[in-house]
Amino acid sequence: MIRLGLLLLGLLFCSVRSHAIGSKGDFIGSAGLGIVTSPTLFLISPQLEYVHSRDIQLGGLAQMGLGGGGVLFTASGTVRHFFGGNPRVRPCVEGALGLSLSSSLFSSSVGVHIGAGMGFDYVLDKRTVIGTIIRLNFSPPVNSFFLSWPIVTLRFLL
Repeated sequence: MIRLGLLLLGLLFCSVRSHAIGSKGDFIGSAGLGIVTSPTLFLISPQLEYVHSRDIQLGGLAQMGLGGGGVLFTASGTVRHFFGGNPRVRPCVEGALGLSLSSSLFSSSVGVHIGAGMGFDYVLDKRTVIGTIIRLNFSPPVNSFFLSWPIVTLRFLL
């Protein structure tokens, strides 16, 4: 039974030959749903990326944390670098720089957004990927630190 399980896992992770969706010059759109902590909010995270090379994607990211009587919003430029040799599971690191906005019933503020994240993508087919990434966000003076986690992100070739 253990051998069968290992065989199935091996087939699952090795059945796609390509390491990336898209090629240089393509665009990838994505949408993620998850949570923001400190305060705890519901996260919606759309992203548009340009494939610069097989391992580097450049793009724009919006993060919208909704709930708790307020809204936390960031708009940033991003760079994502993929590494590893597995054709199905693609680990990545991400850096972001942009603006943040926090608004509640009685106040609002604007600040700088600096983000760093790490996660992975799982290649479903040549045009579709599902993944997750945990981002550490620094946004002084809006909110000194918060964590955003789009638990499920669907990426697709445009």
